[in-house]
Amino acid sequence: MQMSFFFIAYTLKFDKVTDLAATSNFAILALVTLWLGEDFSYPKIIASLMVVIWSVRLGWYLFSRILEWGEDSRFDDIRGDFWKFFGFWILQIIWIFTLSLPVIYFNSLEINTEFIENNNLAYVGIFLFLIGLGIETLADYTKYSHKKISSKWCEIGLWKTSRHPNYFGNILLWSGIFLFCYSGGVPAWTIMGLIWTCFLLLFVSGIPILERSANKKYRDDKTYLKYKEQTSILIPMPSSLYLKIPKSIKKSLLMDFKMYENFNKESNGMED
Repeated sequence: MQMSFFFIAYTLKFDKVTDLAATSNFAILALVTLWLGEDFSYPKIIASLMVVIWSVRLGWYLFSRILEWGEDSRFDDIRGDFWKFFGFWILQIIWIFTLSLPVIYFNSLEINTEFIENNNLAYVGIFLFLIGLGIETLADYTKYSHKKISSKWCEIGLWKTSRHPNYFGNILLWSGIFLFCYSGGVPAWTIMGLIWTCFLLLFVSGIPILERSANKKYRDDKTYLKYKEQTSILIPMPSSLYLKIPKSIKKSLLMDFKMYENFNKESNGMED
């Protein structure tokens, strides 16, 4: 499925199918493995439905956004290079499959339909999913609405408490999906997809790209620098609380790593 969309995107230089291909693939994997498992008990329906709800919501949002924008700037440097663009789609395949592993595995198991009634971890998983989905949805909607009226960074709603609340919501909801499936017998190693996703968001294609871009655009704006100083990079919290937390905690437990500070120096042409 991903390769079919890759050839469309590369041949036509067409960005509108990339995110749609990824998000819809999650839903298809969940539904096909549910059908292949031939077990339509409510725990498996819940696990599959969580993935479908997330993928449909995010897919519709991203597709609507790209229809309005026309092009995705992430691909400006690789859209015309076959192997670089192909490499992106290979990484997307790996991401989709590994992140879907808990549900794929869960849909292959024999599940006791009463396991939720006696399993608090399953309820924790559902709760985390709902909270994470709400955070991601609200963050996306707020920023999308903000960009229609302003070209500056968003610092309203959840964006006042986190510079990347949508990523926090995404990590939280997939943690919930994993915990729900794990409570039903899925092995712990299926968390590898969630770990891989966290790695990408924190160190590769998520926060680093956005932080570099914002630093380059607003490096001389004192208001933005103040916003950065008093706002958590990932985990939402009031600025009054964030400012009181020791730097050592911020740079470790709160994941506001020193590498993000270095982006400021890169943007200003300075060496570390």
